[in-house]
Amino acid sequence: MYFILELAFSSNKSYIGNLIRAYAQQEEMEVDVLQTSDKIIMTFKKEDEKLEKFLLGLEEILPASLFLGKGRHYFSEEKPALMPVSKTDLPVNIAPCPTCQKEMFDVSSRRYYYPFTSCNHCGSQHPFITKYPYTRLNSTMKFLVPCADCKEEMRSNALRIDYPLISCIACGIAIRMLDKENEYIALDKGDYRKLFEVCGGALADGKTVLMKTAHGYRKFFNPNSHKVAIKKISFTSQSAENTLSKNPKIELAGSNEHVALSTLLMASVSGFNEHLMMVEQEFNALLSIERPLLRVATKSDEIKAVYGSSVLVKYPDDGMTMLLARAVINMGLDYISYFDVDANEDADFLVDFDMPINTQKDTKVFINQDTKLFISGERILYPALVQGNKNRVTVAHDLACVKVDNKSIIDSIEVFDSVDTDEIYVLENEDFQSGHQNEHHFEQYKASMMSVLAEHYKVGQKAIGVHFDGTLNFLYYNGKTVINAVPAIPFESDNLWEKIRTLREGSDRLVGNYKKAYPEVWERLDNLEGNMDIFEVTAITLGLEDESFEGISSEALSFLGKGGLQIDTRVKDNRFDNYAFITSIMSYQLGDVPNNFMCYSIYESFGDYIGEIVPQLADKVGTKNVVLTGETFANQSLYARIQRTVGQYNPMMNKNFPIGKENAVHGALYL
Repeated sequence: MYFILELAFSSNKSYIGNLIRAYAQQEEMEVDVLQTSDKIIMTFKKEDEKLEKFLLGLEEILPASLFLGKGRHYFSEEKPALMPVSKTDLPVNIAPCPTCQKEMFDVSSRRYYYPFTSCNHCGSQHPFITKYPYTRLNSTMKFLVPCADCKEEMRSNALRIDYPLISCIACGIAIRMLDKENEYIALDKGDYRKLFEVCGGALADGKTVLMKTAHGYRKFFNPNSHKVAIKKISFTSQSAENTLSKNPKIELAGSNEHVALSTLLMASVSGFNEHLMMVEQEFNALLSIERPLLRVATKSDEIKAVYGSSVLVKYPDDGMTMLLARAVINMGLDYISYFDVDANEDADFLVDFDMPINTQKDTKVFINQDTKLFISGERILYPALVQGNKNRVTVAHDLACVKVDNKSIIDSIEVFDSVDTDEIYVLENEDFQSGHQNEHHFEQYKASMMSVLAEHYKVGQKAIGVHFDGTLNFLYYNGKTVINAVPAIPFESDNLWEKIRTLREGSDRLVGNYKKAYPEVWERLDNLEGNMDIFEVTAITLGLEDESFEGISSEALSFLGKGGLQIDTRVKDNRFDNYAFITSIMSYQLGDVPNNFMCYSIYESFGDYIGEIVPQLADKVGTKNVVLTGETFANQSLYARIQRTVGQYNPMMNKNFPIGKENAVHGALYL
């Protein structure tokens, strides 16, 4: 008789399963740990006397995870016979596990206040690798020799057996602090703690701290007590980059509007309920070991004064930010804010370390009840082990899928050496020259749709797709290739007024009336430069500070009513017409419709339009398979509307890859 414990686990990431195995080894517990595509299964002998103690200890050692679901247990006469997922140890980029966190705050530990504390199953590993295979020699830590204690741990500590990046204060990465006059180098436990305490005090006093973290340089500040000046910004958030890149020397001094583009770092768990309005699933996601970015509604007046109705928030995601958070809590702060910047950004204090890092774009998550979608980014999701039967390399958005030891791995291009391949597929307009004689180029929408079909085991079956990422396109997959069945009418933001004037009868009067009512906006729209998408132009039209899709989404969240206006989405042939859309927005604006009501209505109207076209296409080609791709679907209003209008099809979306552009490198394997 066997005792079986199953934990739902919706990922092929192996760090939770490996942690359970290591803990079992540490406790000398006999258990079979099997990971499948959707669960982790532990099989114990029923009569084992150590079972209860092991399970209680497991509860303490296991971290919360985005991928962990409910558990169940039962008894069985036989061991489960299931197909395990392929296992490859890939470098993770997550927060420290509970055991490593305890070490960081245990004064008797060799890693007390050591920000690079990690083990085989957690921490910031990926930033330090230089190429595959994942070994110490293939990392920037190869120049650091483990001390005698660390070497012993590599033999005796079950969590760090042969751990490639093992280190401690005695043999690890040194950090230093600089202000305008002095340099302070941390050499022992007391130095490390003092350094972070000084940082916390500086932030409490309204000063700024530029800190190198495992995720790059971040400029930290207290949003309630300081006039923040940001001169050079290298945003990971595309929306913020679009807003500020128009003037790279922009000063953000004393501007709540621009500070609102920063990320809120919640230092205190108790502060979540005081300052933010969240459902349980959002709270659990933020505190998970993966530490995603999440946009949530604001609650307290002090947060609303800076960020408005919603804010991009996260919980400390690496050792540096975790120790900084402890310091600011001790200074009485529940939260601080930060911008992602470059190393040359001005600040009152600089905390740095002399070790190159390979940064990843942070991952944003969208949550609607029990549905969790990865919107965009690399961290958490990549590197990823995928199925690839062809000898093919794919490249998109600085990511590549390459065979390493006959296993296909998706990761940043920089960590792969040259490789022999039969063919290479490169995303169109990607700045990448392979020189391969068998190079092919592919479109984003095709790869995105194939990524979803592959995840749901639908490759080869007919399907209808909706790709919504700045523009809206309806797709048809005939079992062999993806066709843009109902493409959007192309949108060009230059000469906008001329295109609106000639749209339909009476449009010229609309332009004249709008110029009189909103002369500053009219002039701004008359002088647009670059290739801007419809959401940026809409945000400018509405006068939003965050001139992007995210700005419109944030404004829509502040509308608490039900039912929206019908905004025009097409003119002819059922094709989405950007100019008809923006004209409709302007007409309602002239009628004094509030911005939040307008933004809410935008997504409801898109949902109705999609709900009208999809059934027509599905009936025409005879399929019930419907695929949704693109970041635009990560909006509460639109997502809810889509569930009502096409929910009967149970539309498929990416589960283990972003619904946005970063899924292309995966989907290209199936083109």
